[in-house]
Amino acid sequence: MGNRFSHLQKAAQLLKERYFKNLKSSIVLETKAILPNDAPPEWDKPFLNMVVYGSCSSSPEELLKGLKQIECDIGRPQVYEKWAPRIIDLDILLWDNLTLDTSYLKIPHPELINRPFLLHLMTMLNPMAVVNKTFGTVNPNIKDCFLRSFTLSPELVGIVNITPDSFSDGGLYYDADQATKQALQLLSDGASIVELGAQSTRPGSSIQTPKAEYARLKPVLDDLNQYMKVGDIKVSIDSFWPDVILNVLEHYNIAWVNDQKGDLDDNTLKAIASSGCSIVIMHSLSIPPYSDNIIPSDIDPIDTINNWAERNINRLLALGFDQSSIIIDPGIGFGKSLYQNIWILRNIEALQSFGCKVLVGHSRKSFISSFSTEPVFNRDLETIALSSALHNKVDFLRVHNVRDHMRFFVAQAALQG
Repeated sequence: MGNRFSHLQKAAQLLKERYFKNLKSSIVLETKAILPNDAPPEWDKPFLNMVVYGSCSSSPEELLKGLKQIECDIGRPQVYEKWAPRIIDLDILLWDNLTLDTSYLKIPHPELINRPFLLHLMTMLNPMAVVNKTFGTVNPNIKDCFLRSFTLSPELVGIVNITPDSFSDGGLYYDADQATKQALQLLSDGASIVELGAQSTRPGSSIQTPKAEYARLKPVLDDLNQYMKVGDIKVSIDSFWPDVILNVLEHYNIAWVNDQKGDLDDNTLKAIASSGCSIVIMHSLSIPPYSDNIIPSDIDPIDTINNWAERNINRLLALGFDQSSIIIDPGIGFGKSLYQNIWILRNIEALQSFGCKVLVGHSRKSFISSFSTEPVFNRDLETIALSSALHNKVDFLRVHNVRDHMRFFVAQAALQG
């Protein structure tokens, strides 16, 4: 239930902080619900399953108590109906060679042999441990084992352009129904957050008035509002107009504001901070960008961005934000030459020194033309290759094609174990 990827990420993080310093994680499998015959139809929702493992200094009984506390911390009620849909469910599956059979804890987990998707995940991580110590030969029917696969890392920001003229998909999601459908599809594909932009910032674009921009955003936000209210989806709005931002904050439960222009007044920034939203600050010299307005070629662009980031972070901290709610975006394609964009991406880890999270938006951008002749709409392969090189150096990848990114990173994670 709810924002399923977020719940799994929180659970893994809390397990690592409290019990497993060397926590390792499997990929994530979506599976059909396992239900009793008399279960109501509304319980028939797919599950996300994963396994984690590591060294634990607590006893099994202490860990079980800790798991229940983590479930509670994430939002699962302490009293619940067995088999019903749930926010999170943490179980001890194995504990080395230990066999335990008490009224409240059984190890190995008694249903493990009937959960082929769990055996499959465990055997992918360590075939010898599972086969030799537990169940004999494990050979689940992979075809019926799971519906889809995901990975929790990297976190992907899915782009929905509610515009007629964005550079790579202009017009595809200009219709509110199509934009809503795409937002929900990106969530289903594995996006951690979906970003709605109703203002094209491509070179040569015409800047829309606040009224026109909000008129594009509102019907999509209205459609998504039921999902935002219950936390099923995290939504970011990409806007630099104070009127639009304040209007959205008043009526919708959004998670981020992405300010590409960087000239919001203090009152608007204070309102964002007090609402509990995070803010993405992007380095740019102009919106829309112009090819003759770039960082001087004799200056290291990393130094320029670092100086800009320090000034803006200090300002945001003074206005009520904390470091955890500030996200830095170096602004690939905005005020940089092709070569400066590549240089920034090569040295992107320099932005980690500020203690804030880092987002990079490189998807299908024009600098790719420096090494590829593919048209804009066909640059997903190059984008994914760049994402692979970047994902351990940043916190968020802002991309158009979430589904293919997820396929790539699942395959990578499966091999890395």
